[in-house]
Amino acid sequence: MTSFIFVRHGQSQANANGIIADAHPPLTEEGIEQARRTADEIRDLGITKVVCSPYLRAQQTAETIAGELGIELKDIEILDDLKERGLGVLEAKPREHEGIWYFSDDESEGIEKRVDLYERMKRCLDQLIERAEGQKLLVVGHSVSGFYLQQAAAHKASVDEFDPLSMMNNADYVEVIIK
Repeated sequence: MTSFIFVRHGQSQANANGIIADAHPPLTEEGIEQARRTADEIRDLGITKVVCSPYLRAQQTAETIAGELGIELKDIEILDDLKERGLGVLEAKPREHEGIWYFSDDESEGIEKRVDLYERMKRCLDQLIERAEGQKLLVVGHSVSGFYLQQAAAHKASVDEFDPLSMMNNADYVEVIIK
């Protein structure tokens, strides 16, 4: 059985300001502290490899956790497919929708289609399976794409078969078992 630990990034400046984040917002001091607490909680899980999204907030979370776990920062691997769902022209603007909208909208122009996001997360899962070989893998990513990644690990046939939505708070973690 293959599994990995998935962590949502800590609180970013965009989260704190109620802004839809693009790739650039850094962690807040609270976000860094959240990442440290998560590291303490997962310390005994035997993490040996860290992979993260290319977005700054995920990289800072990965670096904080890796540092706390004694994993060399140079060994953190960035996977482009782990980035958050593309929200196009909405990025860097105030959040105006309920949380579920960001997971389920397929009508707004410029937003990465759900089926495209799901295909990207299935490709990402294949990359993670390769990297998990002989490793206890920590994956640092985002709320929406992380949920889609978990559905890919459960081998859902399509977005219409997804489990009920489960949103993760900043720096929350879950063990993802690949079925």
